[in-house]
Parts: sequence; structure tokens; C-alpha cells
Amino acid sequence: MDPLAQLNDIHLPENIHSYPIAPGWWLLVALILALIIYGSVKLRQYITKRKNQKSALKQLSPNADVGTVVTLLKWAALQYFPRQTVANLTGEHFKSFLTSTLPAKYQADFSKLSADYFTSAYQHQSSSKASAEFHQAAKLWLNHALPPQKNVLSTLTPMPEQADLTSKNNTISSASSSPQLTERNGVKS
Repeated sequence: MDPLAQLNDIHLPENIHSYPIAPGWWLLVALILALIIYGSVKLRQYITKRKNQKSALKQLSPNADVGTVVTLLKWAALQYFPRQTVANLTGEHFKSFLTSTLPAKYQADFSKLSADYFTSAYQHQSSSKASAEFHQAAKLWLNHALPPQKNVLSTLTPMPEQADLTSKNNTISSASSSPQLTERNGVKS
């Protein structure tokens, strides 16, 4: 008898299943998902921050008058900076605020381009059209000061007039909110 005839056919092992996936692959999938979520959140924040800036740049037209350009700059500043810092600024105070919020390398250019337009915006005899220089100054500020960096926001302090008004308002409101009764000679007042 032939010993080879007694051998059975070769049995192949069963296919190896790919499930359950090794823990390393799960960690990789979780890391990729976390990066995608983080990236989409940051992209949305970036788009949201730039939305008002783009809107202001669209509204800035070269043939606008000085008052319109100053109003547009004030609106844009109010979108990014605290209201109590910006709301009551006019003329040179507003110009100095805008200059201080620009990066240092653009401040001289902005001051030169904007010249006396901020004070003339509130005068009765002001020129009706803003010059190309003032338009460039507004565009420069909108492009380079918005959205503000965190270090710019932390250095902002209310103007002295604002601090005086705020302290007066706080004094008045605290006095009116908690009336104190004093007794003199048996009479409450």
C-alpha cells in the first residue's frame, strides 16, 4: 500500500475576521474625528469674526461723504470693541482710538491719510465728499485693525471723560437704589 494515498487533502485555515478592530485603530479614528471637529469649530469662529469686517468693507464706497465713512468706521468699531469704550468717541478722540487699535507699523500711515477728516465730519461746512486718502485710511483700518487681537482688547481703557461719566452714573444709581433713612432729633429723613 502506498503511504501517500492515506494522506488527506490540505485544509486551509479559516479566514481571519477583521473585527473587532484593534484598539489602536479606534484611537486613530477618535483622534481624526476630534481634529475634524476642532478644525470646523475654528473655521466657523474665523468666518464669524470676519463677517462684520467684510460687511463694512462692502459698504465702504469711494464716493461716500465724510460723515458716512466716519459712521461706518464707528459701526465697525462697535461690532468688535466694548460699547462703553467706543460709543461716545468723536473727532480727534475717535481718531486716536482708531489709531491705537492698529498695529504699530500702520499707525503713521493712518494718521497721515486721515488728516483732519474726523474733526471736519461734524462741522456744518465740511466737504461733502471724502477724498481718496480718507477712503484709503478707512480701508486700511478695516483691513488691519479688525478683528482686534487679544492684546489690543486687553490694553483698552475707557477715555477719562467716560470714566467720569461712569463713576457719576454709578454714584447716582447706588444712591437711588438704596435710600438710607437717617434720624435726627426724632425725625426720619
